[in-house]
Order: sequence, then C-alpha cells, then structure tokens
Amino acid sequence: SAIRKVLQDLRAETELTQDAVIIDIYDSKGITINLARIETGKGNITPSIIYLLCEYYKIPISIFFKRVEEIDEKLLIKKKK
Repeated sequence: SAIRKVLQDLRAETELTQDAVIIDIYDSKGITINLARIETGKGNITPSIIYLLCEYYKIPISIFFKRVEEIDEKLLIKKKK
C-alpha cells in the first residue's frame, strides 16, 4: 500500500533500522509498535500510529498524506467542478 511505502521511505531517509525506531518510540512514549508488520502490510495501522510515526519522523501529517497520494493517485480526492 502507499501508506506502507511512505513509512518505509521515511525510515530509509533517516537511515534507521526498524529496531531503532521501535526502541526510540518506546523510550520516548512508552508505546510498543510492530513496525515490521506495519511496513510489510501484515499488521493494521491506526490513525494514532500514523500520527505517532509522523511525529517521530518530524513530518506534518498533511505532508505524509500528500506523499501517500503521490504514490497512489487513486486515493486523491478530486474537487467537484
């Protein structure tokens, strides 16, 4: 999915391993996430986890979803004429 791809890209841009992200989030927020399952599409991702990861990667959630739309244009909501 496009969401999975954006999350993978964000992590690659920071040059962090999945384990490093998981540990950082747990240490700062006390929340455990299964990033491997999320990034492979085998786990469900909630809006709160998307927000948490956007906060972690220091990216506005609006930019996150813009990147999602750029990957999968079917998700782009077109304005009525």
